[in-house]
Amino acid sequence: MRFFLDTNIPYSALKIFEELKLESAHARDVGLSRAGDKEIADYAKKNGSILLTKDLELANTKLFPLGSHEGLIIFRLPTFFKASQFANILRDFLASININDLNRAVVIVKPGKYRIRKF
Repeated sequence: MRFFLDTNIPYSALKIFEELKLESAHARDVGLSRAGDKEIADYAKKNGSILLTKDLELANTKLFPLGSHEGLIIFRLPTFFKASQFANILRDFLASININDLNRAVVIVKPGKYRIRKF
């Protein structure tokens, strides 16, 4: 299972995936630091990656229909959260789930809770 981090996800989050021995890449590392949503989504799909983002537009099923991606994790966190706070939320989330449940699912993550919808 692969993960692709959108430009709005802290770059330091890659360390969490390394700790868990999960394959991951950040948009910054593949030349997509200024890419739009469509390019980000296309890259994730092409590479069979679950996309992590803070962008709600990517959850719009009219723009990005279910099945047009391997999976989507949307973080709904306060804008004032620092990278370390984001890392704690991500680490806690990944520790509390069966990682295989993320494949072909849309996930909303908020502080202290999450919702997984399979498609």
